Amino acid sequence: RLKCNNGGGIERTFSNTLMTISLNAIGMHIPDHEVKRHEFFGTYGVARDITDRKRAEEVISYQAYHDILTDLPNRMLFKDRLGLAVIQAKRKLTELAVMFVDLDRFKLVNDTLGHVKGDELLQQVALRLKDCLRRGDTLARQGGDEFTIVLPELRDRQDAKAIADKFLESLHQPFDLDGHEVHISASIGIAIYPGDGETIDELLRHADIAMYQVKALGKNGHSFYHNSMLDVSHQKIALEQSLRKALEQNELEMYYQPQVDVATGRIIGAEGLMRWNHPQRGLLSAGEFLPFAEDNGLMLPISDWMLGALCRDLLLWNAAGGENIRLSLNLSPQYLDRGDFFEKMRGALTRYGISPAQIEVEITENICIRNPQYAIDQLNKLCQLGVSVAIDDFGTGYSSLSYLHRFPIHTIKIDQSFVKEIHDEQGHYPVILAIISIARGLGLHLVAEGVETDVQARYLQANGCTTMQGYFYHRPISLPNFINVLQLERGDQLEPPRPHALHAVPHHMTAIQA
Repeated sequence: RLKCNNGGGIERTFSNTLMTISLNAIGMHIPDHEVKRHEFFGTYGVARDITDRKRAEEVISYQAYHDILTDLPNRMLFKDRLGLAVIQAKRKLTELAVMFVDLDRFKLVNDTLGHVKGDELLQQVALRLKDCLRRGDTLARQGGDEFTIVLPELRDRQDAKAIADKFLESLHQPFDLDGHEVHISASIGIAIYPGDGETIDELLRHADIAMYQVKALGKNGHSFYHNSMLDVSHQKIALEQSLRKALEQNELEMYYQPQVDVATGRIIGAEGLMRWNHPQRGLLSAGEFLPFAEDNGLMLPISDWMLGALCRDLLLWNAAGGENIRLSLNLSPQYLDRGDFFEKMRGALTRYGISPAQIEVEITENICIRNPQYAIDQLNKLCQLGVSVAIDDFGTGYSSLSYLHRFPIHTIKIDQSFVKEIHDEQGHYPVILAIISIARGLGLHLVAEGVETDVQARYLQANGCTTMQGYFYHRPISLPNFINVLQLERGDQLEPPRPHALHAVPHHMTAIQA
């Protein structure tokens, strides 16, 4: 404050402006005649207006603790507030909840509509989640499509459940992204202090584990943490570590499920299915370990191994008389996305001297979503090489029928979930009939998967599907057993044909006995 002290009783009027200044000053004194004392005269100095600098520092400080995109607290500020909440809960002997929220299908929005629309979606999600919270709750963005929440002073677990339900309900309504209507959901894991952990890291880790439990059970829900989940999590880590060793120690093996032409009862193809000879757990199917491989970057080396193993096995089965039997191999979308896949395939076929016409690559409909044009280019290269392409699990994915025109498809495989519904030979199963009609109209080869009963086989044959695979004919079998089946079939070629192909039981029995 500057005070006018010139006396005279004259009122002075000043123009006042609030600002932040930096002042360097020194006092001024006038000595008396005898220089015994100095009379203070005033202050001399330089004042600098640093208002803009201070504002910039405040912005920097704010951004250091907040997410720029959503304006929510970031991971650092969240941990600070969670730490304070834990201290308060410990002092008051109350509970608090930590939630870990992961958006379902967000990656699909990013891949199809682009990152700009993905960012808009995150902003809208943040607003909806904030509207569901109580005063004193903290919502933060961990990064990507992950959010965390701390709910202090819980009365009981029902409070946390009620808020989680509100989250799911709020996300159920569609999001509008400049005319694009988008539907998403969320998987929510919940950990309660102090029962599920007494430290920040424990609570976050356990809420994260509970969230992944929801993901594994189908997404779009919430789950409270339980100690048994930690055991499952440790099992997954152990499985990943042993899967890496499995490649080095040659524990993987290809099994083959024959595809039968019901008109002749003979094997015309086989699908290659991966198995793991686990040293402790025994024989594991692909569904028990390939999801871990996809999540942990092991799908590419495993696919490389599969390509070599299939080619080596083909040499042996061709020597047993299977030159006219086509091999179907399942192709991971991650493997197709690699630009060197085609060269690896061509190189392997050339190195082992295998005809490309004997190979059929199976893709799922969902492969069309990731990068349709790139997938089309890769598959066209395979077709030019002489390899055919099949759509596996047809009718269960997201793609439209237009992809059947755009993609170089030769075969449609009817998914076993549709075949399983056939319980009456005289019944009406419109989805099956529609798929058969599509294949016939487009001139595509048709294979039914998961055929397990005589009724299913008769219905499919009566309506135009003549190639089938499933337990009714053969289970997946190892290469030596598959070669035995081929050799027995070659020995049967001189016998007169059976009256009905569907009674070709010896194939089924031989496979099981082998």
